Amino acid sequence: MRKNKKGTFCQYVLLTLAVALTFVFVGITDAQKVFVRTGFEEFATGNPPKDWEVIGGNFEISGDTVKTDKKALAILGGADGDGLGIPIETENPIISVEFWVYIEGGGRSFNFKVATADGFGENNGCTYINWDAGVVRLYDGGAWQLIGDFETDTWKYVRIVADVGKSEFDFYVGDDRDDALGAKPEKGLPFRNPALGPVAKWVAFYVWGQVTNGYVDDMLVYEGEEALDLAVDPTGKLTTFWGRVKRGL
Repeated sequence: MRKNKKGTFCQYVLLTLAVALTFVFVGITDAQKVFVRTGFEEFATGNPPKDWEVIGGNFEISGDTVKTDKKALAILGGADGDGLGIPIETENPIISVEFWVYIEGGGRSFNFKVATADGFGENNGCTYINWDAGVVRLYDGGAWQLIGDFETDTWKYVRIVADVGKSEFDFYVGDDRDDALGAKPEKGLPFRNPALGPVAKWVAFYVWGQVTNGYVDDMLVYEGEEALDLAVDPTGKLTTFWGRVKRGL
């Protein structure tokens, strides 16, 4: 039987196209949604980050205490219940948050939440983390529980992986990002109360009894527990929904 060369060639072209499209769609499916990737350089000094939700408080972009480049987020206090929130829209129950943090010694600093309520001022259904006088701790709905010692008056790198489906989170800390990602985390830490929904709606900094300042630099918020590959251009494989890269990428 004589082979039809034209038909064979068409089959080859179609097979090649199918394989290529498979890689394209897999790339789209596997892309991590990145909600925040910022070093705060794009925001005006003396004001809270533009487009973040603010309830009272003294939250401002500052050049006084900075880890990289010229600006950082200063959390300087306010009345109990004040906060600074970042809205999240996701179908993924796992949210990772990373940032450099500097806590001044001498007492209680700010709280941090990955929240599932409609408003970030609600304290149920969230991680509830606080830095206080050389330690970092969580509130489990009944009492403060120690996560571990936390050095003050120096920059440390933290990573928090919140699993809303389990109402638990993992806490990593190190002297830099590589150190934190490679560190043994405190795992399975409880939310303040069980999550109020299937996914996170906010990442927030929160004031309650704060007497010492805190500073945040180079912040990342993204889906999933796999650490974000910073070598990947967020305008390419990664899908950036909110925020810009600190150095103009």
